[in-house]
Amino acid sequence: MHFKKQTLTVLMALALAPLAASAATLTADDQRNTITGLDSSQMISKDNGNSWLAYTSETQNNFPGTETVVVAVKDNLAITSENYDPTLSYPTAGTVVRYNGYYWTSKWWVNPAEVPGSNEVWQKGAAINIQTLGTFEFLPYTGQAAIDFQNDQKAKLAAMRKIIGYFPEWGVYDAHNNFTPDKIDYSTLTEINYGFAVVKNGEVTMHDTEKGPGLIKELNERTEAAGVRHIISVGGWNNSEEGVFEAATATQEGTEKLASSMVAYMLKWDFDGIDIDWEYPDTDAEKESFTKLVQLVRAKLDDEGKKDDKYYSLSAAVTTNHNKIEFINPAVTTPLFDTVNVMAYDIHGAFESITGHNAPLYANSKDEDQLLNVAATMDEYVNTWNVPKSKLLMGIPYYGRGWGDVEPTEIVKGLPGLFTPGTATVHGTWDDVGQNTGTHPWYVLKEKLASGDYVRYWDSESGVPYLYGPQNKEFLTYDDPQSVKEKVDYINQQGFAGAIVWDISGDTPDHELGNIVKEIKTTPAQDPDMKGLFITLQNGGRRVVFNLPADKLTSGHAYRVEIDGKYLFSTEGVQPYYAYAGYLGKEVSLSTDNVSSKIPVGSVITVKRTTPDAAVIGQITVTQDMLDGKKSVINDGSVKSLTVQKINNVPYAVVEFAKDKLQSKDGSSYVAKVIDDDQQIGNTIFYCDNGKCSYANASDQGDNTILVKSDDKAISVGEKIVIERTSPNPAYVAEVVVTADMLK
Repeated sequence: MHFKKQTLTVLMALALAPLAASAATLTADDQRNTITGLDSSQMISKDNGNSWLAYTSETQNNFPGTETVVVAVKDNLAITSENYDPTLSYPTAGTVVRYNGYYWTSKWWVNPAEVPGSNEVWQKGAAINIQTLGTFEFLPYTGQAAIDFQNDQKAKLAAMRKIIGYFPEWGVYDAHNNFTPDKIDYSTLTEINYGFAVVKNGEVTMHDTEKGPGLIKELNERTEAAGVRHIISVGGWNNSEEGVFEAATATQEGTEKLASSMVAYMLKWDFDGIDIDWEYPDTDAEKESFTKLVQLVRAKLDDEGKKDDKYYSLSAAVTTNHNKIEFINPAVTTPLFDTVNVMAYDIHGAFESITGHNAPLYANSKDEDQLLNVAATMDEYVNTWNVPKSKLLMGIPYYGRGWGDVEPTEIVKGLPGLFTPGTATVHGTWDDVGQNTGTHPWYVLKEKLASGDYVRYWDSESGVPYLYGPQNKEFLTYDDPQSVKEKVDYINQQGFAGAIVWDISGDTPDHELGNIVKEIKTTPAQDPDMKGLFITLQNGGRRVVFNLPADKLTSGHAYRVEIDGKYLFSTEGVQPYYAYAGYLGKEVSLSTDNVSSKIPVGSVITVKRTTPDAAVIGQITVTQDMLDGKKSVINDGSVKSLTVQKINNVPYAVVEFAKDKLQSKDGSSYVAKVIDDDQQIGNTIFYCDNGKCSYANASDQGDNTILVKSDDKAISVGEKIVIERTSPNPAYVAEVVVTADMLK
């Protein structure tokens, strides 16, 4: 940045006298990268008058780096036109260009080199009369000021709640109902990822050279006006299938070439950052290549950012397959990413011969792989690979997939067609010619349900719906408002940074799903002191539990927990009041006595930090399911099996734990208990803290630990045995309903 305040006063000509009150003086401040005096009577250009943008919002008043800004009196023709380019075709009738001092309008398709005035394809219009008010030069920060600016912008971006919507370049065509940038509700998003620039011959290039330039330009203008970031996503599934990333990064020289090309493309088209969409690194060699690519791109973005007074973000779209996470090398790459975008969809589809859910939030007990679901994946990133929740974005699909030839077999009672054989014979709205993935957007699936030809079923274990056509025997897996709301609640409750949406063209015209996801923007990010807030059934009563870092139950820290604004319990330094403290490795769990009479449905439990930095750090609204101990099970891989067996004619709970989860270096706590649907007493069977288990017989079996315990009372048919993880990230991780066969 130029270290003096640069001021330019523009005196208007008498012809501009009517505007004098609002724009008589324009002043540029190079320290703040702003121009004072801008108002809605003006337009601005940052490319020497090649294109003009109406000034409508203060968000546009930001001119970082080396920038020449021209301000002029607002002229709608100038704003909606562009300088004529003889190398381009103009396929849309009514396109307005500026050429040789006049506006020209195309009557039909214009071929390259058909210069305005050379034939009848162009109609001559008014003379160009742009009234310039001033030209302002901005220069970038230098030295430590440049570094400080980068750090400040990075921190502000990190603190944001994020909703990233992927915009498909091909969405403007018929199959996507011509989803053009004007159809986006920018208020539901914080960022748009443009999909995709592609890799060819080791370099990044534009895929749709006809539509792409205009789309990018329009999105740049609309996102800037709305205060939404615009990111270029490089790669995508089809491009990745071609093996372009592997080929480009096979050598150090190739990796350097690709990284430079990514950054150059981003700068050329004025994007705010890069999203790497390599689907997916899955070998040790590709892990090394991916890591080097990320390191090079991040370094280049940092260098450019210092030149441009702009922090350029870096993200990657990553896998839900727990067997493949290691190949993105999270320990090395996570610190270099601003967000890690988990593509929490395409988990099952007609690429398999058995039906399943496209994006199950939780595992179904009949799932072959109990870790192949959204919640388990997010848990894996956090607890196995130590990716901070503050960087994790969870995918939400606005589309579904389908199978044909599905018989109404009930592998799961009441859910015909689920987990049964199917064929790739359904042609989806979004399928290419010859494709049969059954891929339909939400707005089409909604129409199919309304037609009466399909029945909607809800999988309460997985937390998602599906449609089944009893006549055509189609099975369509998808997300709808109910499942999207559950996923939004999950993101907020777990404290993740936000969501990614694939893709925004799949929503209804009135943005039905987007308005649900929008809630993430207004929900504060989880405070680092809030490690858990929940209601648990235990030993004859309902207890409120608040988990916090162990180093915060110390001198100089204080917390207060309230129900509907009334005091429940508190801490002052190391002393809890009206609560019990249990030390669980890196966390402390504060729990009450039985408070059943104090927590009716609809009441709000709030946690406040009173010292230091007073703030509300957590809040939940009590539901009947919370009071009844009914929670969805998140399979975190800790429980390999859970059953009830009779030993010497006495029923025992038998649990096989993964030893590494039971003895996690980060601290872990589990409670096994019986929940009776009638009495809801939550009788404790045994508990384990950091690998030390009480009230159970333990035996090590290789990588696993077997825990066996008889309940203090007879285990009865219909009761539920639950394993609850109380730290870290409180959740049910396993449950089994006792059957008569178990007790034989």
